[in-house]
Amino acid sequence: MTPSPSIDRRRVLQLGALAGLAAAFAPGMAAAADTPPVRITDLGPAVNNFSLAAGIPVGDRVYVASRNIDPMRIVGYDLTTRKVTSITPGPGISTQLLAADPDDHYLYSAVDERGGAEPGLIRLDLSKPDAPKEDLASLGGLRPYAIAMAPDGVLFFGGQEVGPRLRMYEPAAGALKEITGPDPDVPMIRCLVATEHHVYIGTGASLGATPTSTKAGLFVMDRATGEYTSLLPPEFADAVEVRDIALKGGKLYACATPADGATVAIIDLADPSRYQLLKYSSKFLRLPVFVGDDKVYFNGGTLVELTLSTGVFREIKLQDGEFGEIWGLWERGGSVMAVSAFGLVYQVDPATGQATTYDLVAGGAPADPQLAMSVAAGAGGVYVGGTNAVIRRDLRDGTKTRILAPSEAKDILIHEHVAYFAQYNSIGILAHDPRVDGEWTRKPALLPPDQNRPHQIVWDDQNQVALVGLQSDTRGGGSLMTFDPETSKTTVAVNPIDKTQMVRAVTVQEGLAYLGGQNVGNSGGTVVAWDPIRHRELWRMTPQTKPTGVTGLAVLGHHLYVMCYKGDFFVVDLTTRKVVHTANHGPVVPNYGTLLVSRGQVFCTSSRAFFRFDPRTSERTDLATLDGEWYGIPRSAVDEQGQFYAIRGRNLIRIELEDR
Repeated sequence: MTPSPSIDRRRVLQLGALAGLAAAFAPGMAAAADTPPVRITDLGPAVNNFSLAAGIPVGDRVYVASRNIDPMRIVGYDLTTRKVTSITPGPGISTQLLAADPDDHYLYSAVDERGGAEPGLIRLDLSKPDAPKEDLASLGGLRPYAIAMAPDGVLFFGGQEVGPRLRMYEPAAGALKEITGPDPDVPMIRCLVATEHHVYIGTGASLGATPTSTKAGLFVMDRATGEYTSLLPPEFADAVEVRDIALKGGKLYACATPADGATVAIIDLADPSRYQLLKYSSKFLRLPVFVGDDKVYFNGGTLVELTLSTGVFREIKLQDGEFGEIWGLWERGGSVMAVSAFGLVYQVDPATGQATTYDLVAGGAPADPQLAMSVAAGAGGVYVGGTNAVIRRDLRDGTKTRILAPSEAKDILIHEHVAYFAQYNSIGILAHDPRVDGEWTRKPALLPPDQNRPHQIVWDDQNQVALVGLQSDTRGGGSLMTFDPETSKTTVAVNPIDKTQMVRAVTVQEGLAYLGGQNVGNSGGTVVAWDPIRHRELWRMTPQTKPTGVTGLAVLGHHLYVMCYKGDFFVVDLTTRKVVHTANHGPVVPNYGTLLVSRGQVFCTSSRAFFRFDPRTSERTDLATLDGEWYGIPRSAVDEQGQFYAIRGRNLIRIELEDR
């Protein structure tokens, strides 16, 4: 294939015998002489975007924290000039936590260190032009999820860890102190509000839960004595977490989602036994912000208004565009300011839905290469999922379109010229037709309740439905969902493997699905043959002696190929249901390996390499080193011309084999 003019300027690598690969990888690959000529074309960054996971006001400026670009940056943006005023590099890959001190002198952030060398507790000096960073303290294994600034300038924060503690930083002393948390059996501190005398704490089990974990909790800590008192309404006892809290006029507003739906509890702090419950139809409510005496606004998947005098909620829709994920809300001059993960700030008139839009990228925020989430090829394009965006490359001219899709496209299916994104977190199935859709997607279907994390979406040609493997972060286990693009009808089978195994991998042949299981501890590893229409199990097996979990499945002829976490590999004869080949490919599958079928062969993609298996002997032939930087599960894709697409570093590459 002759490269298009836009690709001529990029690096084209001609790989011949791949002797370097043969030396680098363990035995098990075919001899170099058996390796076909491979041409690799570097197509540049796979997905560029500026996304964010926190946003707060400081005067007329907005400070946001980037997500999924390297390094993480905290960016200052002036709403008056519409220009970025500072870009401060930070540790880690993202943070959800920003808090300014009472004098707007310092901006604090607590960042998940993820084993990095830089301290996670930092602050920016906003009095200086470039808002330079100061390292304050290391956080160890804490994954921070909650932060609050007290009126006296003392910072409190917490998050997920074993027996979560409350952290307190006193600027006058320059010291970080750990305080025993209110409940050693809860996995995480979820939200905080601090006053001069008290700290209010919402806890939960949305991440890191075990069978013995406590779920939702709501506490107040006396700052003088350290004593905790529970404020949890009994109606919240079955909720997974208290998601957010706010104070106004002697009342505590607490947001949770018990079994009967998202609820706000308005608790009288003078007598906590007196409270009012207001229910809404959304899955969650968070970021409560007050406008006047009668209105409260929330992030409820979109902007949601509560009129206190009537107890009535209503959804506010933008006249143009979408909110996407909202990571900051506050009041400004009677309007509601909403920070969108799309890299936008909206100033919204709640009465009309009209909004002034501030584009952070246009103002100078860095739209740098992100870690990839997914890749799919077909219908004249290649899609790569990132964070709050999917990039589509047109294969005719190399042009790129940024598609604003909230959160993360964990996997993508292209069917009948339409791309379907399996979208985390509980977003649903999003559709994009490049012939008619621009930068926005449509949502033809929701995900099943509590099944929030998609893993793989594949097409069942016989039954004319898409099959989606899912995981439940809050309840454990997972599900198989079917989706009909013609009618948008869905069905679901919850826990088709068992109560602990998610449906990590899915493949289908002649209307019969094969499900690969894994649990959060990288075990499980059950393969289930499943009728996706009748939702009926036909048989199951666990091929590994010490299961690590199934990460890739493929069917070729009457053989089922099974790739497991860290490289255990099996071939199953579907006629006899016996394992006929066993190998370990750990040197090239350090964690996840996924499979696809093309040219009458099975190909595997890991973060480290792209390779294939001989259909007769199942021997491995290594085709390309990748060292791909993934946020999700490494995948590759193949287009109608038989050209493969994968991630090398943070770039998209095209792999062409000359033995077609």
